[in-house]
Amino acid sequence: MSRIEPVRSFSSKEVRDIRISVNLTQIAFAAVLGVSKKTVEAWECGRNTPSGSACRLLSMMEKDPDFLEKYGFVESE
Repeated sequence: MSRIEPVRSFSSKEVRDIRISVNLTQIAFAAVLGVSKKTVEAWECGRNTPSGSACRLLSMMEKDPDFLEKYGFVESE
């Protein structure tokens, strides 16, 4: 039987660090995650926290900063 990793939560600093590690602006990061720039701002300021699928994607980006490029979510310039 498969073991499923629990969805973890992210602090405001962790969200910002992940965004910086994947070299995206708040606008581009929001577009990748399917949320508004205001949502990313709220996460990074600690007014709100990501949940559900956003946390899964953050986990993937944290484990592999090249994840978005590898799977064609972003193209390097």
